[in-house]
Amino acid sequence: MRKYAVSLIFAFLLVTPLTLQSAHAASGTWYPGQGLKQGDYYSYNACFTDWHNCAPLQMSFWVKNETSDGSGWNVEFLAVDGSIIQKGIMTIGKITPDPTSFDPNISDYTAVYRSTVSWLDAFATKDDPKAFNVPAWGRTGSVGGQSVGPVGTEKITVGAGTFDTQVIGWHKGDVDNKIWIDPSLAFPVKAIVYVDVTTGTPPPDYTLELLNTGNSQTEPSFLQVSSTTTAGVNAQCDSPNMEQDSVHQSATTDSGSTIIEYRYSPSNPHNGCPIELRLSFEKNFDASQKYSNVQYDIFTVDDKGVKLSSLAQDTGRPSLFAPVGDDDNTFVLKGTTPLSHVVVAVLGTGSEGSLPDTSLAGVVQIDIKTQESFGAPPVTVVQTNPTPVTNVTSVGNQTGIPLGPPYTAPNNSTSAGNATVPEFPLSSLMVMAIVVGLGILFFRMSPSLSNIKL
Repeated sequence: MRKYAVSLIFAFLLVTPLTLQSAHAASGTWYPGQGLKQGDYYSYNACFTDWHNCAPLQMSFWVKNETSDGSGWNVEFLAVDGSIIQKGIMTIGKITPDPTSFDPNISDYTAVYRSTVSWLDAFATKDDPKAFNVPAWGRTGSVGGQSVGPVGTEKITVGAGTFDTQVIGWHKGDVDNKIWIDPSLAFPVKAIVYVDVTTGTPPPDYTLELLNTGNSQTEPSFLQVSSTTTAGVNAQCDSPNMEQDSVHQSATTDSGSTIIEYRYSPSNPHNGCPIELRLSFEKNFDASQKYSNVQYDIFTVDDKGVKLSSLAQDTGRPSLFAPVGDDDNTFVLKGTTPLSHVVVAVLGTGSEGSLPDTSLAGVVQIDIKTQESFGAPPVTVVQTNPTPVTNVTSVGNQTGIPLGPPYTAPNNSTSAGNATVPEFPLSSLMVMAIVVGLGILFFRMSPSLSNIKL
């Protein structure tokens, strides 16, 4: 009898680990970057709300080799952004696949990668992988955050093929946020995540779709391209690098209606070179909340307040638009040295193309230290009847400026850096917003006018 008891105990001890291992395999665990190895490549169609309001973007990357200390991977990274192609080296970690270093020309795109492809490492890492049979992986960072976790399985087809996936998701308002994961892959197959808004239908925060994946010990053919340069821009121009070379500040519009938080790069740009400007339109009573459906423009003015350029006009639009209160624009700086005066003018709020509600209208001027242009000096713009931009209230080294009457410096003007600026009459900006709106309304009502031959 004792002999049989010993045998049963031995059998139990032998089978138990196998049973636990089998149960563990059935439940499965995963984290972004799991199983990544040299030669792996991934290619995605993506969009991110902070990158030009979710404009289409293709991101591809190939694991070239391991870092010298073995803590991460050196990755060739390629971004195809419309007609712009940028390629460079990005280093990612093994605990989490977030970028730890990167070439300056791809810095903005690696930020998109971090906010989309590797986003789930906020919940799961190599040190803390998550199982697919648990109810929650964590909570979103929004107020009253939602529980994020497995919600089922689904077979889906994307550009890269058909996959049996585990779905990570959460419900907020009227939408379901979903991220589809094939546990055999290091990164998601597909994702649709929405902006966390309090009212209305939320726009996408980011989307992903896997186009191609595989392994190659030599550089894949789709990576055998060169970065493009901006047409008409000197090759010596520095590329914007928000991570390593930027200025980050905030200011309240002259009307007191809105806080504009901004970051620009390079911190000391050359005239005639690209500059990137990120904006957030925040509520003056609570900077953690943002205004939505903001219609605005970005002007450049000279030292006397004369308008040199309008970004909306340059892009053939009546105004720029920030649907969720954030926007990101890269444009060629057409300023002056040693200071360029860039004006962010809030025209109002309302759906894109509509007549704006001007109750939030107001302006902020950003004075940017500027170096001389490369090569030939910029062309001097001569205007027969120049339109000056005037009347601003100093906020640190930033000031607010709309279009208005000729520049005069009143006695109550205050210094902003090296410039002296006056107060701003809000009425002129309201008139401008109304004119823009009426123009849109007029052409919508009379589309046949565009066919009139003079």
